[in-house]
Amino acid sequence: MIGFLEGELIYLEAGQAIININGVGYEVELAGFDKLPTIGDDIELYIYTYVREDALKLFAFPSRKDKELFEILITVNGIGPKAGLNIINTMPADRFISAIMQENEIILKEISGIGPKTAQRLILELQSKLEDFAYLKSGQESSAVKTAEDADRQDVVDALTALGYKISEINKALRKISFEDGLAVSEKIRQVLSYLGKER
Repeated sequence: MIGFLEGELIYLEAGQAIININGVGYEVELAGFDKLPTIGDDIELYIYTYVREDALKLFAFPSRKDKELFEILITVNGIGPKAGLNIINTMPADRFISAIMQENEIILKEISGIGPKTAQRLILELQSKLEDFAYLKSGQESSAVKTAEDADRQDVVDALTALGYKISEINKALRKISFEDGLAVSEKIRQVLSYLGKER
């Protein structure tokens, strides 16, 4: 299973791209880019591998969070990879998440192919799943400079997920703990671990 690719972009047309990695070309479908890369660029891509009996496709995203949002989207009944990609390519992730959390069907219906029933289903099935995700999402990582606080928070999350903790329980701890200004990431991790240890 391919999860990440880094290499030179050698072909790009209508969102379809080929990435050269040590002489091997990987064909991918780009999604979630504010601005598409150009031929010759060295790029890093987070990959969702879609496997069917008659096909294998690689969907490429600019950040891990965009890939995770796509994976959440396709858990919705009636939302397959094509519809999931359409949502990600049509609407900024933060605006989509905000519409879900605020139960705003009008904004969701701005996406082509999303009618009233689909909008209601998205809200019903995604609210609880995106509550945790929304806390972590700080805009497109490929195009926005994160603040020091956001960067520290992400470092804490990455460290703890690597230790096997679930994002939902990490987020719960982060919402409960008030860190002192200027606290080192290592100390933040220690405090979150202490909290999680008491909860388990």
